[in-house]
Amino acid sequence: MSRVGVIMVAVLALLSACSTTSYRPAALDVDPLRQRAKSQTFEPLTVKAAVPGPAEAEALFGVPLYDHEIQPVWLEISNQGDQNIRFALVSVDPDYFSPLEVSYTLRKGFSKVARQAMDERFHSSAIGRFVKPGETISGFIFTHLSPGTKSFNVDLFGATSAQNFAFFIQVPGFLPDHAEVDFYQLYAEDEISDISTDAFCEHLQVLATVTNDASGNPTGLPVNVVMVGNGRDILRALLRAGWYESAASNSSKDSTGQAVYNLYGRKPDAVFRIQRNNSVDRNELRAWLAPVRVDGETVWLAQVTNFVGQRSYIEKVFFGAHIDPDVDDARSFMLQNIWYSQGLQAFAWSDTGKQVPFEKPGTDFNGNQYFTDGYRAVLWLSGAPYSLLDTTRLEWDEVKGQ
Repeated sequence: MSRVGVIMVAVLALLSACSTTSYRPAALDVDPLRQRAKSQTFEPLTVKAAVPGPAEAEALFGVPLYDHEIQPVWLEISNQGDQNIRFALVSVDPDYFSPLEVSYTLRKGFSKVARQAMDERFHSSAIGRFVKPGETISGFIFTHLSPGTKSFNVDLFGATSAQNFAFFIQVPGFLPDHAEVDFYQLYAEDEISDISTDAFCEHLQVLATVTNDASGNPTGLPVNVVMVGNGRDILRALLRAGWYESAASNSSKDSTGQAVYNLYGRKPDAVFRIQRNNSVDRNELRAWLAPVRVDGETVWLAQVTNFVGQRSYIEKVFFGAHIDPDVDDARSFMLQNIWYSQGLQAFAWSDTGKQVPFEKPGTDFNGNQYFTDGYRAVLWLSGAPYSLLDTTRLEWDEVKGQ
């Protein structure tokens, strides 16, 4: 046999050896999911939903789904009406994975018999698309991974009806940063200013316009967004708009290796991100609860930036992240993003920041350059979907091109 032939035989033998792994998922027991599931009812329909954590999902399906950024969502749909009901899977995730797509993606290294068993497990566990009168169906839909609270819709349609169910479910094994903050203890009651919406326009002049470094010096980036609303509504509005939570951390540096921005003597109460095409290229929102209430609603100061530049993990480690110096673009993106996801009740422009011209950019304590027109977007957020056409603009300050 030739040398090439020997090599080919060796390779085939190696491949054969690597494809003999058996498939041993746990029994498909969904009772733990059903017991902790969130339930919503709009007669005659009831939907229950739960999300297994990473270890739970691996036990149920025998493969590490979360490592491949696949997140199963368990649903139970009950139809006590007299119409056939259709479940739109795309309402949960417009780009959901089909069951056999998941098993095909993860089949490498398994034997032929194991692959068949894997196909059967994923196919048989998937939820159906139709619910007959008096019927209850249940099963999984395989979605893209969402770190933190899982936000999704379940849309059901009958011949003459339609119903939307909105779920926000905390995933086991993940603790968001804001869960560690006791917001009721941040300020004494006499430290909080209670003002009206009309007075808020002027009051913004006394609220911080830039963030601080660790020593308290105001040498950070602009505070370019102000959010009004209770914490629950703001969280839901952000989740619906595609922002995901950050894990709790006590580090003095953020995930990009930069020093943390501070306000009111503390690191951000919450950090949210919108993932872009890699781990660095993204939008980031840092938020702090402010000592002020507007018509009874809490106020949050926020700093929104776009990260660009580095394209690999190595570049991120050695060179850090690079922000888009046009911080106004990040501010405007935030406004449009919340509005277009139906989370914006009202907005206004406030000329209370510090203008930094393009020709002479500023530099923050992390070495990031930036420029801004000095305007801040003030957003009144809604936890429930709010029609784009009903969003109102308060006539405060005029900003060119907005």
